[in-house]
Amino acid sequence: MTLAQILEAIGDHEKELVVFNDEADGSIVDELREYFRTQNVRIRAETTASGRPTGVAVLAKRRTVLSVVSVATLRELLAGVPSGADAIGIADGDYEPILGYLKETTFTSRDTEQMLYTTREIEDRARRVRGGTIHAGFQRLSLVADQQPIYADLAARGVDVHIYGVPDVPTPEIDGAVHAVGNDEIAETWFVVFDGGGEGVQKCALLAEERGDGSFDGAWTYDPTIVDSILEHLEETYLAADRTRPQSDT
Repeated sequence: MTLAQILEAIGDHEKELVVFNDEADGSIVDELREYFRTQNVRIRAETTASGRPTGVAVLAKRRTVLSVVSVATLRELLAGVPSGADAIGIADGDYEPILGYLKETTFTSRDTEQMLYTTREIEDRARRVRGGTIHAGFQRLSLVADQQPIYADLAARGVDVHIYGVPDVPTPEIDGAVHAVGNDEIAETWFVVFDGGGEGVQKCALLAEERGDGSFDGAWTYDPTIVDSILEHLEETYLAADRTRPQSDT
């Protein structure tokens, strides 16, 4: 699978939360979107001709109903638990029927600032493990300069560093491997992938694709299977190609 196909596959696992016939002002849909902003769930309101069911929310995936909860319960959730990804970890019996299906290891976002924060978290995880391999796609090699101290530090701590980018400037000198690649996949994709250094629980990745307006659709994951699929693609497409490419005479 290509990087774009992996990102598309993550999107295919999206769930849908439909709020039916809410008799209040309808603001709960916007509040839920904010609360679950990084979860792979689409939220919408629907009003039926019969007006039934009233004040009920249905969580489904690919037309399979996962859970049915009252809108009143969702309002209690929004009022009583701090928003953000950490809140998904709670296991309160009143909310488990909805939150139990949303305790994801993979998250989606179009928020560039959030994705930058996640990038730093992945790099910090590699720094703490002090081993393994990290792959970072910068789209263009000219964007590497500002991040060079971070990856020099990772290399000094025993992390095997691989950098990818379209060669719009001379190849930067980094204690690691720089893959100068002139194709659309590298030009359009931002990624940071850590193989965990031999520890499955440490595997993590961010993967984002640039859209025409300069924004990104992205996802980050702690699911070892997804991380491995990204690593496999990078290995087969770029690392293996570099190893078999004839070396020029010096």
